[in-house]
Amino acid sequence: MSVLLAFSGMGYRASASDTPVSNFGFEQALADWTKFVDKDNGNDLDEQGSRIEVTDRQASEGEHSVRIYDAKKSRAIGLESGKLEAEAGTAYVVFADVRVESGDAELSVRFYDGSDRMLVESSMTASPSESWKTIQANGTAPAGVSYAKILLHSSKSNEGTAYWDHVRFAKDYTNLGVQVGSAAPLGATFGAGAHENLIYSVITGNANDRPIMQVIDANTEKVTASEALPGASVNPTGAWAATTATDGTIYLGTYPNGRLYKYVEGESCITDLGQPLPGESYVFDLAAGNNGKVYGGSYGRAGFFEYDPAAGAKQIGGFPFYQPPGQTYKYLRALAHDKERNVSYLAMGPNASVIRYDHATGQMDDILPAKYKSITLAGTVDFTGDRVFVAIGGYMMALRVDVGPDGTVTSTEEMSTTGTAPRVSPENNGRVYFTKGNQLTRYDIASKQVTDLGLSIPGRIQRYGWVTLQDQANYPGKTLVALSDGNYETNLIKYNPQNGAFHVSRVEGSPRIAGAINMIGAGPDGQIYTSAYLYGGLGVYHPFGGDSNDNQPEHIYAPISQIDKMESAGGKLYLGTYPGGGLYEYDPKQPWSPGVNPKLLINSGTYQQDRPKAIAYGHNRVFMGTAGTTGSRPGALSVYDYTTGTAAVHKDIVKDQSIISLAYYKGLLYGGSTIRGGYSSTPSQTEAKLFVYDPVTQTKTAEYSLPAIEGGRKLTAITELKAIDGKLWGFAEGYLFVFDPESRAFEYFAEKFPDVLLPEGNYRDADLVAVEKDPNSLYGTIGSKYLFKINKADKAITILRSDGADMLAADPIGNLYFKHNDTQLWRYSF
Repeated sequence: MSVLLAFSGMGYRASASDTPVSNFGFEQALADWTKFVDKDNGNDLDEQGSRIEVTDRQASEGEHSVRIYDAKKSRAIGLESGKLEAEAGTAYVVFADVRVESGDAELSVRFYDGSDRMLVESSMTASPSESWKTIQANGTAPAGVSYAKILLHSSKSNEGTAYWDHVRFAKDYTNLGVQVGSAAPLGATFGAGAHENLIYSVITGNANDRPIMQVIDANTEKVTASEALPGASVNPTGAWAATTATDGTIYLGTYPNGRLYKYVEGESCITDLGQPLPGESYVFDLAAGNNGKVYGGSYGRAGFFEYDPAAGAKQIGGFPFYQPPGQTYKYLRALAHDKERNVSYLAMGPNASVIRYDHATGQMDDILPAKYKSITLAGTVDFTGDRVFVAIGGYMMALRVDVGPDGTVTSTEEMSTTGTAPRVSPENNGRVYFTKGNQLTRYDIASKQVTDLGLSIPGRIQRYGWVTLQDQANYPGKTLVALSDGNYETNLIKYNPQNGAFHVSRVEGSPRIAGAINMIGAGPDGQIYTSAYLYGGLGVYHPFGGDSNDNQPEHIYAPISQIDKMESAGGKLYLGTYPGGGLYEYDPKQPWSPGVNPKLLINSGTYQQDRPKAIAYGHNRVFMGTAGTTGSRPGALSVYDYTTGTAAVHKDIVKDQSIISLAYYKGLLYGGSTIRGGYSSTPSQTEAKLFVYDPVTQTKTAEYSLPAIEGGRKLTAITELKAIDGKLWGFAEGYLFVFDPESRAFEYFAEKFPDVLLPEGNYRDADLVAVEKDPNSLYGTIGSKYLFKINKADKAITILRSDGADMLAADPIGNLYFKHNDTQLWRYSF
């Protein structure tokens, strides 16, 4: 299933933050525009055929434009807009598309006081051209301003004809609001006993909005209650972990504050229990034990804890809880508990282990079969039906665990199947259920048979449960109920094994929370695209035609996972997705259809790559730089060749480093690296490298160190590369450099941002953009803090903002777009 989600209706309308110009494209004749003539004598508007008329003969956008024909000098003729809000001291830009056939055409912005007296005017003149072009006039509203107006006109000294269309008005800085968002669940658990029909799940928040726990009634398929998780010195952003204790208490484990929360059905609030493992940032999973206890695992130092409602939290073992020789575990990613034997099963890594821990004896045994050891980490572990089910690297396996008389622990792999998603259902009548290729699948424990039920599941299942529904006529006995996150919604799935009844519905009333912007890109169609952290999706903003509610996105294409990099070339938008290191080609001219458009060009996940961080295009090839999987150092350069239709992955092209910046110039690809490898890996290198790759020979032909820094410090990340005016411009930490591809020398290297330090390396930081209207400058963001301008001649930096700016993209007329305040897309017009 795929959709274009339209949260505020379809079509282009000015958003609450855009300043709307009514009838900006003259599609409603001359409504909201006023004709004017500024003449020397007499009412001679039509004396020599001068006229203003809306026409469909040509248009830059839509179906109409306005034609202003001035047949006589000595007077001005034109159109004046309605009143536009203006604030004293604020800089404004008016844009308009114009095609001048003869003479000149003038665009002006005027500022008026409350007595309708003009205070100041700024203008720009356009000369004849064979095609449409966009011109702009800039002005700052003076003290005493009440409003502004836009003029499209021919001056007193001019004779000629011009067509006008698509008039826009903008402040210098505009908050365009939320672009991506979700009502999809993450951590989820079912109620117990009389509350088995209730499902508790958490919608992920962001830096500004705390996550929300929702309570869903499986009978009505509606949210019955919702509440934001309590704040703390570090607020929670989301919750991977959720479980229901034997006493019915709901527990949630959060990130990035590593806290534990509890909720008791019927109470009015969620209780913050603090950090069960002080200093840890993630409580990644929870499992219920006996007597109301719960067990949890953490990320950071891979700790393990027990929470007893009578005694509070206590750590079990040390940091990490388990560590094989020569490895340093940081994740205790998933766990399950066998209440009968008082044994926990713990998924740890990187370099996967599944540890059987006996709480009575303290014995630990790794039960993961050796053939899975090259995989980074198991995603989930479930214990049900006297089997351990492990989801790892796209496999779902069933393990039978036996303990010999001497205490020796052995595990037998009874089932393994690929193409699966994490999570299995609790056992019922000797069977468990999971998804395989988005199809509901049954596994019979006794016969070891896997059966595809032919029932499509939207998204990923976050939790299964068995519920006696009120509708026993259609769902007799126990029904399998599941919660999924398809299409950024909370979906409820019901399957009754007695009669085969199957039903999928979108839960009514799920809270929707703005998504933290993870990537911004300029599309080949002039749109600005965004993607959200964790949930992904592809948000679409039409410049100057956004939605009517800036607290919610309007257009999101789904499904597509988290996009870590976007670049446009050749009419296509290239999307690098996490997890799995995928490179997709999206054609905005064609309908969105996952698997078809966008289509997968490269799957670098088979080479232990996970996070795309750089994309470039050239020589009929598209290139992608990636970071490896969790715990793995080597990154890769991947290449898709359109001529042959084949892909190649060059792993470890820079030893033990990730490839995070790429630029194509004159037949060669230039790349920058970072010493940071996959998540939780420890760098083995000390300095980033600039390298050269020949697409024809498919080899790396050169590798360069950055210039030396006083004191001997090495720079750890080349976070940006751009081919501009025959040179490679880039940033390495806070240093700006210019590299000459002809002489193969650094012709400029200087520190511009002393506070941008990346001692452990980084995947992404600086962005540089060139815009046609300002050929003497470059624009950039760095440090998730600064928006700046570079003078290309002397390399001087002008700070435009220092209150938070991250990522950067430009629209076709040179407006810049960046992230501010985690969830907001901002525009800079100049």
